[in-house]
Amino acid sequence: MAAAEAAERRAAERKAAAERAAESGSDSAPGTGSAPAGPVGGAAQVVGDGIQAALKLGWQAIGGDEFTGSSLGENWSAYDGAGHDGQGRRTPDAVSVENGNLVIRGDSEGNTGGIAWGTPQKYGKWEMRAKFPKGDEQYHPVLLLWPSEISWPEGGEVDFAETTSASEDVSFFLHYGSDNSQKHAKTDLDITQWNNYAVEWTPDAIVGYVNGVEFFRSTDPETLPPGPMHATVQLDYFPSGGSPQPSEMQVAWMRQYS
Repeated sequence: MAAAEAAERRAAERKAAAERAAESGSDSAPGTGSAPAGPVGGAAQVVGDGIQAALKLGWQAIGGDEFTGSSLGENWSAYDGAGHDGQGRRTPDAVSVENGNLVIRGDSEGNTGGIAWGTPQKYGKWEMRAKFPKGDEQYHPVLLLWPSEISWPEGGEVDFAETTSASEDVSFFLHYGSDNSQKHAKTDLDITQWNNYAVEWTPDAIVGYVNGVEFFRSTDPETLPPGPMHATVQLDYFPSGGSPQPSEMQVAWMRQYS
């Protein structure tokens, strides 16, 4: 499949998932299987959550998901279709909520999953606590923002935590413009442990954090997304020869801030 065609297919799939999520969700707290990140206008939870950008910078919570139930909350929509760039397949069967965590698994045949959050906004902050157990480098865990109204690539893409299941670092990729230009930063990290990944989006900048420490910043107006975006969580499949070893990613919570 040509790169442009694959990108269009990927964009159409994500747009459809976002539309399904928007139909089932609202601006209020998530539905079954979810719990809000904290009181609206209040601070995020503290105990056992490590160092958070939200607490250091005083962000005000407006919603999120603590994954305290036994199933995916109603404000999420699971992908069901071809995988990243048409490789493998994304299926809701790969997504579960177990022991207070979101779990997305990839199997030996390239079947994997992704979910889209149904509450978009223009500007704001998002933070997720996640870990990526050691696995196959053909699987790429990604925490990102995806455009809700303007089509990709013009609508931008903010991959605020992207790595491979066999990596020892994490990257930030900011995609922008009709030619899908990118800005990138990387930091060494034990991704197999719980870490807090955050992105802050203002009219003047996009900033990325790991465990409350800034590691990416762009203030170039041309790089900033032009419209509302929503959070997504994906375990993408990048085949590079041979059957992949089963891999997974886990997310303890996702919190959205004004």
